[in-house]
Amino acid sequence: MEIPLWRLVDERPAHLLSPRFTSWTELLESAVDSTLASIDLERSLSTYTWGERNRLRIRHPLSGALPAFARWLNLPADPIPGDLHMPRVSAPGFAASERLVVAPGHEEEGILHLPGGQSGHPLSAHYRDQYEAWLRGESLPLLPGPVKHVLELRPRSD
Repeated sequence: MEIPLWRLVDERPAHLLSPRFTSWTELLESAVDSTLASIDLERSLSTYTWGERNRLRIRHPLSGALPAFARWLNLPADPIPGDLHMPRVSAPGFAASERLVVAPGHEEEGILHLPGGQSGHPLSAHYRDQYEAWLRGESLPLLPGPVKHVLELRPRSD
């Protein structure tokens, strides 16, 4: 979007000017005024960060139906790096639901990130267990390591 937007600013075609404005100068001044109104002018510009604007909003599917439990179900609204054109794809309110990198025949070198962890069940020990690594961009192995837990399913005998 940057290239077409700069072209609009440079060329300022009258037929694309919003009817709310009498000139492109007025439109651009309004944009500057709007930006200035949204920031604290007492605060140093160097203290503003991309992560402050670019925050996670990962919601558990049940948190909409059970808003009282949202703080336990949803992931924290932490600041994250990246944008829509980077490997760690993200934008305000949007981020990759998983990161998987694997080459056939080299699975032992593969990585898998799941921000919510291996389980979507909030009472599981594996709910959110990969979140911190996902947030920091740390690689987690694709292949399982040594067995830590065993879940044994047996048919019910009546």
